[in-house]
Amino acid sequence: MIPGDFTTFRFSTTFRSSLSGLAAIVITGLAIQSNVQAAEDLVNFNREVRPILSDMCYKCHGPDAAERKAGLRLDEFAGATTKLESGDFAVVPGKPEDSTLLSRVHSTDDSVVMPPPETGRKLNAQQVDILTRWIKQGAEYKGHWAFIRPEKLPLPTVSDAAWTTNAVDHFIMAKLDKAGLKPSAEADRVNLIRRVTLDLTGLPPTPAEVDAFLVDTDPKAYEKVVDRLLGSNRYGEQMTRYWLDLVRYGDSHGLHLDNERALWKYREWVINAFNTNKSFKDFTIEQLAGDLLPDSTIDQKIATGFSRCNVSTSEGGSINEEVLVRYAVDRTETMSTIFMGMTLGCAVCHDHKFDPVSQKEFYQLFAFYNASADAAMDGNALAPPPTIKVPTSEQTELLAKLDTELVDVNSQIATALAAVAYTDPGAGTVPAAPEMADFVWFEDDAPAGAQLQGDSAWEFVTAPDHPVHSGTKSTRRNADAMSQHFFTGAAPGLKIGAGDKLFAYVYLDPENLPQTVMLQFNDGSWNHRAYWGEDKIAFGAGDVPEHRLMGPLPKAGEWVRLEVDAAHVGLAAGTELNGWAFSQFGGTVYWDHAGSVTKTPQGPQSFESQIAWEVADTALEKSTVPQPVRDAIKVEVDKRSPEQKKLIHDHFVQFVHPTIRVPFEPLQKKLADLTKQRNDTDAAIAITMIMQDLPTPRDTFVLKRGEYTMPGDKVEPNVPAVFPKLPEGAQKNRLGLAQWLVDPSHPLTARVTVNRYWQQYFGVGIVKTAEDFGLQGQWPSHPELIDWLAVQFVESGWDIKALQKLIVMSSTYRQSSKVTPELLQVDPNNELLARGSRFRLDAEVVRDSALAMSGLLYEQFGGKSVKPYQPDGIWESVSFVGSTTQNYKRDAGEALYRRSLYTFWKRTAPPPSLMAFDAPSRETCVARRSRTNTPLQALVLMNDEQYVEASRHLAAKMLTDGGSLPQDQLTTGFRVCTSRTPSEHELAVLLQVHAEQLAHYQQNPAEADKLLVIGESPKADGLNPPEHAAMTMMANLLLNLDEVITKE
Repeated sequence: MIPGDFTTFRFSTTFRSSLSGLAAIVITGLAIQSNVQAAEDLVNFNREVRPILSDMCYKCHGPDAAERKAGLRLDEFAGATTKLESGDFAVVPGKPEDSTLLSRVHSTDDSVVMPPPETGRKLNAQQVDILTRWIKQGAEYKGHWAFIRPEKLPLPTVSDAAWTTNAVDHFIMAKLDKAGLKPSAEADRVNLIRRVTLDLTGLPPTPAEVDAFLVDTDPKAYEKVVDRLLGSNRYGEQMTRYWLDLVRYGDSHGLHLDNERALWKYREWVINAFNTNKSFKDFTIEQLAGDLLPDSTIDQKIATGFSRCNVSTSEGGSINEEVLVRYAVDRTETMSTIFMGMTLGCAVCHDHKFDPVSQKEFYQLFAFYNASADAAMDGNALAPPPTIKVPTSEQTELLAKLDTELVDVNSQIATALAAVAYTDPGAGTVPAAPEMADFVWFEDDAPAGAQLQGDSAWEFVTAPDHPVHSGTKSTRRNADAMSQHFFTGAAPGLKIGAGDKLFAYVYLDPENLPQTVMLQFNDGSWNHRAYWGEDKIAFGAGDVPEHRLMGPLPKAGEWVRLEVDAAHVGLAAGTELNGWAFSQFGGTVYWDHAGSVTKTPQGPQSFESQIAWEVADTALEKSTVPQPVRDAIKVEVDKRSPEQKKLIHDHFVQFVHPTIRVPFEPLQKKLADLTKQRNDTDAAIAITMIMQDLPTPRDTFVLKRGEYTMPGDKVEPNVPAVFPKLPEGAQKNRLGLAQWLVDPSHPLTARVTVNRYWQQYFGVGIVKTAEDFGLQGQWPSHPELIDWLAVQFVESGWDIKALQKLIVMSSTYRQSSKVTPELLQVDPNNELLARGSRFRLDAEVVRDSALAMSGLLYEQFGGKSVKPYQPDGIWESVSFVGSTTQNYKRDAGEALYRRSLYTFWKRTAPPPSLMAFDAPSRETCVARRSRTNTPLQALVLMNDEQYVEASRHLAAKMLTDGGSLPQDQLTTGFRVCTSRTPSEHELAVLLQVHAEQLAHYQQNPAEADKLLVIGESPKADGLNPPEHAAMTMMANLLLNLDEVITKE
């Protein structure tokens, strides 16, 4: 309610002050009507006629031959004036009375009238009048304005040249002159610096920046502000925000599991490109085809992440060929929207129904992307190939240093090896192959490294008081029910070979027999069990490796050897045990002398003979010896190459021989340490997805009805005939396509680009339909201006910053946004720009401004995406089990307060607080956001944890920086949020509300304490809680003001 009061107050004051001018409205309106009537002498085909024909007629009588009815084509002069099958002519230039087109639209007969009634369309009287006058004037056809190369016309003469600052103003004022309007006065300095700072950086100015501008008497004070803002890193972040909507940037794949993907380095590249003022020409070429440039750099390859931003999948049941078509269609549509402002997706299934682009021409453009090397299935991977590693300068330097050190250590090892004089003492002998034998792993004590555990302590007993099978001790356990003692962690472990048996000796007390005894073996799990007696121990069930019945209870009163085939309990050759369990159900049981029957060498062994070592290693199912060495050992001695012999010898002397290996140990340790450090460094390097083409491009066909299973005519990469041809010498690949788009002869790229930049500042482009410059698109409000800007942009070397400066330096941009009743009646949508634009800030700017004004904003350039506050359960409700984005784990610390540009963007569940303010999902290319006004937005600002936390921090600033009096504290907060000082009325309202809030929290201190701990950041020290809570509510009110979330 309070925000509305402020807005109403300010508007009403302006409105009342203009009541005396109502009489002038009538006079101005008459003058405008007179001007309009004077302009009726000549109908403009592109502005007036083509939109009618396109909207009403082209579906059946347009470019799409397959859908064309009655042989009538109205999108070109020849088709419209050709004799029809009936003998009539749809259009007879100069003769409306003979033109069937007019008789059909005038008809009251449902079987004759056009458009047919079933279409739901009908021409109004004004449209019929336009068509009539057009035919009467000769029915002139002109090429679509956007498909004709723009020309830079001379600046128009205007009524008040003193008002103009640059060329932009000449074109704006010329249109105002025709309408009989005058531009508004320049916005006051407070509004002006707030407006331009928000526009160029996405953040509001600080009070100190406002004050500095207010006292700067330099005539170039405003220009200095503009130059400062254009030179800020914040500028690149703000510009990138718009670009990410276009390229549909996301941090997840977008379909099925919607796993995380590695593409944030591309976002960094875009920010850097804007901040370093990379020309739009290079900006375009590097993104579309940086990998195809000669000697392309890492940066140029990163730029091609542009084409990897599409939604991708690895969903089971997806068909590779279909998915690849979908990717190429998406990339083609995105390219055409961003650079050409065209809806080419309409030509996937048939000829475009409105624009002169055939289905064949669509697939010729499609062919540029049909060579892409990325797989159809992304594998749910973080970085599906092709990818590139992007080391920082520090990482590059460290890797180079480590590589140098590694070369040095390897050189020392090579020198030491060359100095070794080894003679095999076993030379000329044939070592006997190992045979099966008992290896005792457990006797008198547990194996080395074993951790003894059990449901009660281990009990080692000795003879003669207790039975002992061998050695000096056995283990004893007495139980009334299930009981066990076991160990894990033995090192070295017990290696299992082919055909091995596991054994243990058991003694059952005849005076206290158990019902069951069981052996269990651990190779990482305990699912390997054998038991004797009844099935009383509740581990496993059925005849499976984790539950093998071996027979009845062993004979009591004597030592019995229990044996189990290792394979029978699921222990394959090559397995290594680290633990063993002795279990029983009731009774008194002794265990002793356990191990395996094996020929596999166990534990550390020492070999002075290389031949003996080779024989022993060959007998192992698994070995720690590197595989290349093992492979060489398996080759018969007389068939080994010199390289194989050296490989085996070098390994033996370095790692096996008990004495020769000693001097190598420190070198090997250093080598291992350096290798680990290098591997760790390499693993920490960021990886990013890039574009790359196949060595041989796929064949491309026109797909009938857009179906991947219905290929038609084969096509080659090319561009639509309505546009200029590919530049001379350009290859028919993505590089040639990019060069074509930025060729000065291309009629669309510069127009579409300057239009989007204009849209950023004025809320609406010169062409409102920023995504559609085709025949269905809206006619430009200032045709000569958009063409002048387009040509100027190209002539400037595609200088992006120069274009931004040109726009924001214009008097047009600097006008006050206050609307008079006269302007509201004559130009309610501000299409003529007789005043400054006023519209709600974008989602990211709303959030970032709150963080900046509260002092919470943490500015760090680039880096991975972060996860700030969001309500619980949003990701979980849309995610599949196993997805890397199944659960939202909020970040902590500074990551919570970074700019929204860096917020993690999960395509299937985008950031909810940003979506509330109309941020797109980033699943498709978006050239202009919708701008809504809903209660949900107010609820976000009032209740979202991020904004409540920002409110309490802003409140702390107001209390500590605003003096001791509430009016000063409130004025401080108001200035931080709006850049201006509140009026007496506004301050009075604020003081009244503050007094009510303070009284409430003084009476309810527990509520104050609860409010002041919302958010992760600590509560400010030294502030009275009720006072801080009351001021928090006032800060929250300020952040909710319409003026604060609006650029005016």
